[in-house]
Amino acid sequence: MGDNSTATIINEITNLTRSWEEEHLQPNYDPAPTLTRLAEIIEVETENYLKMDPDPFDERHPSRTDPDCKLGQILKLLFRKDNFMCKLLNEYLKDTYYSRNSITDRDIDQLNIAACRLLLDLMPGLETSIVFQDMETLIHRLIKWTTKSIEPLQSYATGALAAAMDIPEIAAKFREENSHLVPLLLQRLKRLKNSSEFINNAAIFSRPFAHLSSMKSPPYRGDGIIKLNSILDNGLLQDTGEITQESPSPLAEPIEESAIKRKRNNDHHFMSPQVSDTDIHWRKRQRLENESPVRPIASSPASSPVARRISTVFAAESSNSSWAELETFMIGTVQMFPPTLATRQILILRYLTPIGEYQEFLSHAFHENTALDLILTYVNVRATKEARLAFEALKYLAALLCHKKFSIEFLQRNGLQALLDVPKPSIAATGVSICLYYLGYCEEAMERVCVLPKEIVNSLVSYALWLLECSHDSGRCQAIMFFGLTFQFKVILDEFDAQDGLRKLHNVISTLSILQPERDTGQMNEDQECASRQIVRHVCVAYRRYLEAHLYLKAAALNRAQSRPSGGAVLPPYKPCKSSPEEIQQNIELLLERMPFRCHWAPVDQLLKLGDITLLLKIIAFAYEWNYGGRGEIVRSALEVLAIACVMPKVLALLCEKVDLPEERLTVGFSIVVGAAEGDIVRDSDVEKAALRVLVNSVCAPIQRLGGSAMRLSHGSTSSPSKKTKYKSSEELIQKVWDCVRSNSGILVLIQLMNCKTPITDADSIRTLACKGLAGLARCETVRQIVSKLPLFTSGELQNLMRDPILQEKRQEHVAFQKYAIELLERLSGKTKHGANDLEVSLANIHRIHKANVVAQTKIQFNDRQLLQLIHQHLVTKGFIDTASSLVKEAGLSNAIMSLSAQHPTKFRYTTNLTPVRTRLSFSSPSTVRALSVLPSGSEPAANGSTPTIGPIKLIKKTPVHSQLATTPVQKLRLQKQIYNEPVVRPILPPPEEPHDPPRITLDSIITEYLINQHALCKNPMATCPQFNLFAPHKCPDPKRKLVPINFAMRHARREMGYQSRSMDRRFLHSRFCPVQTIRSNTEEGFFTCAKFLPARNSIIVGDYNGDIHIYDKFTGNEEHSFSAHDNYIVHMEPNRTGELLLTSSTWGGPISALWGLKDFDLKLPFNDEDHVEFSKLSQDKIIGTKAEVATIYDVNTGTAIVKLAPQLSNLYTKNKATFSWNDELVLTDGVLYDVNSGKVINRLDKLNQTQNGVFHPNGLEIISNTEVWDIRTESSTLHLLKTVPVLNQCSIIFSPVNSALYAISMEQEMDDGDSSYDSSFKTVDSNDYTSIATIEVKKNIYDLAVNSYDTQIALIENQGMYNSVQESVVRLYDVGRQRDDEDEQEEEDEDDEMDNSDDDGSDAGGGSDDNNANNEEERGSNNGRAHSRTSSSSSSSSSDDSSWTSLSGSDDSGDFLLQELL
Repeated sequence: MGDNSTATIINEITNLTRSWEEEHLQPNYDPAPTLTRLAEIIEVETENYLKMDPDPFDERHPSRTDPDCKLGQILKLLFRKDNFMCKLLNEYLKDTYYSRNSITDRDIDQLNIAACRLLLDLMPGLETSIVFQDMETLIHRLIKWTTKSIEPLQSYATGALAAAMDIPEIAAKFREENSHLVPLLLQRLKRLKNSSEFINNAAIFSRPFAHLSSMKSPPYRGDGIIKLNSILDNGLLQDTGEITQESPSPLAEPIEESAIKRKRNNDHHFMSPQVSDTDIHWRKRQRLENESPVRPIASSPASSPVARRISTVFAAESSNSSWAELETFMIGTVQMFPPTLATRQILILRYLTPIGEYQEFLSHAFHENTALDLILTYVNVRATKEARLAFEALKYLAALLCHKKFSIEFLQRNGLQALLDVPKPSIAATGVSICLYYLGYCEEAMERVCVLPKEIVNSLVSYALWLLECSHDSGRCQAIMFFGLTFQFKVILDEFDAQDGLRKLHNVISTLSILQPERDTGQMNEDQECASRQIVRHVCVAYRRYLEAHLYLKAAALNRAQSRPSGGAVLPPYKPCKSSPEEIQQNIELLLERMPFRCHWAPVDQLLKLGDITLLLKIIAFAYEWNYGGRGEIVRSALEVLAIACVMPKVLALLCEKVDLPEERLTVGFSIVVGAAEGDIVRDSDVEKAALRVLVNSVCAPIQRLGGSAMRLSHGSTSSPSKKTKYKSSEELIQKVWDCVRSNSGILVLIQLMNCKTPITDADSIRTLACKGLAGLARCETVRQIVSKLPLFTSGELQNLMRDPILQEKRQEHVAFQKYAIELLERLSGKTKHGANDLEVSLANIHRIHKANVVAQTKIQFNDRQLLQLIHQHLVTKGFIDTASSLVKEAGLSNAIMSLSAQHPTKFRYTTNLTPVRTRLSFSSPSTVRALSVLPSGSEPAANGSTPTIGPIKLIKKTPVHSQLATTPVQKLRLQKQIYNEPVVRPILPPPEEPHDPPRITLDSIITEYLINQHALCKNPMATCPQFNLFAPHKCPDPKRKLVPINFAMRHARREMGYQSRSMDRRFLHSRFCPVQTIRSNTEEGFFTCAKFLPARNSIIVGDYNGDIHIYDKFTGNEEHSFSAHDNYIVHMEPNRTGELLLTSSTWGGPISALWGLKDFDLKLPFNDEDHVEFSKLSQDKIIGTKAEVATIYDVNTGTAIVKLAPQLSNLYTKNKATFSWNDELVLTDGVLYDVNSGKVINRLDKLNQTQNGVFHPNGLEIISNTEVWDIRTESSTLHLLKTVPVLNQCSIIFSPVNSALYAISMEQEMDDGDSSYDSSFKTVDSNDYTSIATIEVKKNIYDLAVNSYDTQIALIENQGMYNSVQESVVRLYDVGRQRDDEDEQEEEDEDDEMDNSDDDGSDAGGGSDDNNANNEEERGSNNGRAHSRTSSSSSSSSSDDSSWTSLSGSDDSGDFLLQELL
């Protein structure tokens, strides 16, 4: 039946428009009847649409709000008629239409009334910014009609002008006209309000059910027919007609593009009050639409959402009233023709609302309190019985409340009480929400609200909480924002908590469909998703401000508890408790220090009880997939809530637990926080800083907290099992936090953020927070061991960061960064005692922390006879000749030796800026450790005269404040130059009440300290030193460079003498490479991608871009065989040791990976789901495949899967490749180490790079993961990081099978334009000590490198050009250990000239000719006159790789010089 009625209306609209199209060009055509009929139909459907109780602030197209509503379908149908809409705007609204068409017998006012009426009816679907663009003439005409014209044209023009003035550009352009219209319309509004007709209409509904007998137009008859009454108004008799009342129908076809722009269906942001904290002048209000289970869509007034709420909300007040009577209270009506007094006032208020926001028109509103009197009258819905009029008045009030002066006046006139009397639920109650929001925005007004009687404040909070639960979506959002602004007032905050407001705020978002993806709630449209995200945004902001207010109050209470009773002024409860970000962080640190471990804090406890902490973590995770402009604020606010809440141990424990997310195996809370800090959720600096604050407050929490360990042993009988705490002590909890952050890539992310330089305005703050977090995390022994091996500490990167700020204006942040960097360096270097002068340590001293550790471990020894000589010289100088002679006689000192003592080392002077501070041992008592001080120049010795002065050493006696006596037991003497971190014993002060002998400074201690200070000045101090010479300055020898002897006999002789010449052999061999063969493709299309030597054959196997496999003879370069293996280019190949089987991997297609037989070149096993495959190392009877982070082990013979290794917590490397250990007992996949036999996890690498999983070292003791070298022998739960090798960064590693060296080539790098780039050089590294041997430049992009089984040859895939435009591709073979001769270079250049596609560097050796020629290298002598020698070796073709070996000789040419420089 509904579909038929909808079709009837659509047919009538279609017939009317078709009739207009046929007749409007005819002479004497009168469009007024058609326009009037269209207006009547639209007004009926508008009334029906309003009875559905749509959100009054939702200004979207009706078809987007309710796709089934007939109003939306009618509007879309009319907007398809471009000619009609153009005529309506450009012709029918002119007062010269009839005269221009030579029509003289018709009244133009009737046409203008009909056109203006229809335009006003079409406003819900029009995009007014487009309609009134460049329509100044029309606006001037509307202003003229509004000023002076007949009714109802005057009212219609006012309504149309209101829509135009809602556009800021138009309102500013017509500022002068508005200055005349505002007082005029205010006076007109006042006259209408005071008219007897309006007052009488307000009294009509005094009798129950009287509304049924005095219905306003359009009245409803029982047969469903709407009767349009003929009412005489302004002397004009209107036509009558009947319209069938229809029910909703399905959505019509999508509208087509029209010349007249209307509300676009792709506009995702409808108007709702979105006001920033810095700009209150906003125009449109966006409605936030949410699928609410308490608001079902109804199709009749009796079943509307408002009617459904009567029984629960309005029952006590209107239990004996009908819906027809309550409709005026709750929804209201707007009669467009003829316009009632209420309608005329509504249209005037619509005009005044956008104008009310401008300061220049505020004086008119204050004139005789006209505006405020009108508003207070209109909002009294119980008296006026006009809910729509009250709603428009409340919108006008909200615009005026933008002004502080008006807000104060409004409160003085008891306006707040009038707002709270607006009945709820009703459309007017939704209007109250926006007034409350603007009232909350004005702090001065809220201060006055807070001093009102408690009953009013209670009613205010109660009303706002009701809006949270029962209002429209826009009212709900405005109520949330009101609380977000007013939580800073203690009166509001206390009342909010007293009325269980946090639970009601939680209920707003807890049932949103976007936060419950696991539930099948039906497909949400884009508008609903956007509206839900808006609600989440406002709730997160409210949570943040709620906790910030409680944090301020809690910190103030703690400060008062710690101070004297009379100290500290208490902030009045009506004053806002505002805090800057720095003050918030200080308050958080205060709570961390002073709150007991097992204390309770009501707001956080309530959040935990409601599950909001977990909910906020889910919101942060879900925001990654939200395409929404406000998600940055959502994530930031949620993180700032967590940053405050994590002062509670329960929250820290919760962040270490798993968060249940869809399609995720294991995600803990800290994993989400670390991801936000890294920028994975939102690339926004504010979000990164908020996430860093969460990490900082978590990892920097005190290890020992009040009450943190008191109940560790007494936890049993007094607590029930259900209330046992998981973490019994603060030490246990903080260790869990450290481990959780570390295992979720916390170290990697913090180090990356310390090196970030963008955005430049926030880079200093970000790296300060990151450094603080890393310093707190470094309190963990495991983290400290790892970080101490990273280049940040070992290569001086941190010291370089400390020199200057990124932005010079951020000096204050840089000072804080230096503070935390010094703290980090001290923890890494072993110093645990922090002095007050840490910040005064210069940057020049920081890089000597490493040296301080060495110096502190050095045992100081010196010659006693030299000391006696110095004593003798001192006695002679002071005139004690006899005593000096006795010393010579008793000590047996000769005059010759004594004469040397005259060389006094006075030229050495040391200052504190060159020597680090050192805590030294006591030399006076084995049980008490004391320190020494240095006296300033010219100071007197101690009173007992026992302090000698030797050379530059000058003593300072430092007397404590509480005692001035030289013999006080607590007096301490320190040497001015000190080296801190003395091992074994730390300074211990004796108890003050126990008397002790004054500390004795011995001559031995003075000399020892003197020599230690000399040792500290060495550039490279050694821990083990010979006896120090007291007559000569001490200096440790500089390390000597390990130069590789060129002559083999010399190296062999050194080996016999005990030198490690084998490492020199390795360095010599792997720094010389000579090209001997070049293989080119036979086809012009495609290029080579990877290569491997075939074992036991003189062949090399090559894969290309097209997925083909080629086998070439490595001596002749001829192709022996080829076959097609994959559909796309091959990225990996691996033959087994017998050369019978071959594993290949491609990028896509089927199969992705496969096992091939090389005898018949047949497919043995396909691996359709494995991205990478390789053989086991020892027996090669297994194959391990990699798919993302999962590794699967297959049997080679049967192809069945033996075991699947899926890490529960992995590192998610971007290029993970699972691999076996060299004994096939272990497997490493995605940073997780497995035992092959049991399939259990043994350990896990800390993620310190984003790309590579790692490979096992052939020694079976280490794992190399990118630049990190890990020791797998560690028995603890965490592997130890041995060292970092920066030269291996982002490199693929190929181990030499013989000579304990490794080759490294750079991995493929993705470029911004989608192309890939490769490096043009490869590196060789000593695999024993990981020192770099050489970097070999080939001037072409290297795609792959292969080594033969004897390490005598390597093969390189060298391609010229970028990946998508390779110009030339070759496989080039190099001899290892042989340097290229000049003759070879000349031959290569000659051969390149004969080839069409020559190499750039002329390195082609021309086939296998080098293998048949004698390779002679002249050994050029150095400046020491070394004899020239010449060695030669011949190599002939053979079936063995040894046949290509040449002499290991070299020359002192530029290559040797470069090698020495590298060494």
